[in-house]
Amino acid sequence: MEQFSAGSSSVISPFIVRTLRCPSPTRIDDALGREVNNRLMRWIKRIGIFAGKLDKIRASDFGRYAMLCHVDTDDPDRLLLQAQCLAALFAVDDHYCDDRSLGCDPRHVAPRLSFAIAAMDPSYLPKPFDAQLETQLNADPVLVGLRAYMRRVGKFCTPSQVARVRQISIAMFVAMAAEGAWRVYGTRPTVAEYLGSRQVNSFWPCLVLIDPIGGYEVPANVYSQPDVHRVTALGALATTLVNDMYSAYKEHLNEVGTFKLPYLLASLRQCSLQQAIDMIADIHDDVMLQYEQAEHALLVGATPLLQRYLAGLKAWIAGNLEWHKHSARYRADFTR
Repeated sequence: MEQFSAGSSSVISPFIVRTLRCPSPTRIDDALGREVNNRLMRWIKRIGIFAGKLDKIRASDFGRYAMLCHVDTDDPDRLLLQAQCLAALFAVDDHYCDDRSLGCDPRHVAPRLSFAIAAMDPSYLPKPFDAQLETQLNADPVLVGLRAYMRRVGKFCTPSQVARVRQISIAMFVAMAAEGAWRVYGTRPTVAEYLGSRQVNSFWPCLVLIDPIGGYEVPANVYSQPDVHRVTALGALATTLVNDMYSAYKEHLNEVGTFKLPYLLASLRQCSLQQAIDMIADIHDDVMLQYEQAEHALLVGATPLLQRYLAGLKAWIAGNLEWHKHSARYRADFTR
């Protein structure tokens, strides 16, 4: 079992995440992670996201996250793309959905996410609306960050891969908008409804970068095959369940609402948050068992390209857990 610490100078989390069913990370190169993180921080300062929170973001160490998850390249410029993805999408989550100190308001989540689509997928408007749109997009650092990230996506991705990034990111925005409504109206979804939404509102928009960062392409007709889609969806859900557990103490302090999975389970089962986290660990391991079975079936007769993608997905799952164990993002002294 692991007790995730809030840091040496802060309160220790009362919640324990037991050992999870998960592969071990295959590369830990902290020097490479630091280089990627330093490049990311220069980009973040230039963009203007996370104003007043730069120490927190540096300590979150998205550069290490990228290094852990993409083990088939040691090019810091390619790894920077994943770190930028994480920073841009966490900025959406923090500024629009979760962090009141950054101006979030649950009543505004859906319209802000709807407008963010224009930052991910260009809108082609007649005059004078094109100039008005440009002014509005440039006025919001979160949208500036999304557009800057998408320009980087275009540098490393084929048009098909760019379309995949857009599609899955926008699908995540839809699920995030639903969470905003749950918060506004005090709605409590069923566990099945929550998990169905969380499969999309997950790290899937990051997983789509596995092949472009590796310098290859899984063709659309392969990526979209039902069995490949299933193994990717299971991986996305597993990584996000890890986040639900490790972020529980931060959300406990911030009282984000009973729709988040630990609170939802605690309320439905009339149990403690620790017991709810244990239940999430069991759900995670069930998902991972399904993932392992799906991966094994796909590997039988898989092409070298599909084998490489599956190895990349497995590395991402392993790196995700390793990052969550040690990142300062969920330390109590960085929550307020």
